[in-house]
Amino acid sequence: MDDENTFIEFMEANSELLKNHLISVRGSLPERAREFMRNRGMSFVENMELPKGKGGGEFCISSITGGSTPTVSETSAQPAEEEDIYGDRYSYQDPPLMIVEKALRSGQYIEYDGSVLLMERMNSGAKVAALGSVIALNRMEGDISSVGDCIVVPSTKRGNILFHGRKIENDMLKYGLNRISFVNDEIVIQPLSKKEFI
Repeated sequence: MDDENTFIEFMEANSELLKNHLISVRGSLPERAREFMRNRGMSFVENMELPKGKGGGEFCISSITGGSTPTVSETSAQPAEEEDIYGDRYSYQDPPLMIVEKALRSGQYIEYDGSVLLMERMNSGAKVAALGSVIALNRMEGDISSVGDCIVVPSTKRGNILFHGRKIENDMLKYGLNRISFVNDEIVIQPLSKKEFI
């Protein structure tokens, strides 16, 4: 961890998105960061080498097809060799795209592990938090939080957008339909459509 304050700010900005997930921290957390996460009800482990998936990527359990849910404790040891320690009970695949065909009213909240496509209007007071991309094709006045590849939104004066923990100012959204993405660790906003959306 390079900067404890930056870490805490990131966790606070994404606490709604992360609160139902187990967070694995490489290395040890300072006591202040540990206390912050406990107070927010976040589950986490430190200094634990998790087993790798079949493809060699990070360990991830997306769905459970049988058996009981595994638990991870701080005293778990690394497996002796690379093997499929959970058998055929677990498989990883990206969650399917969630398509929302109805308008989101104030007070409605969507939290999803994959990408979300919003077909209709999103009113002020509605919220969408996604681990994948978020695409809003109609008027957007609610709150969007995403850590996916991109966010696609029309220009908005009232909506709040959080992309990978960074707030996107509304005056940056000058096109009819904007694609927000990261290029070389910089936020890039490109036009997908210059026509105004209604």
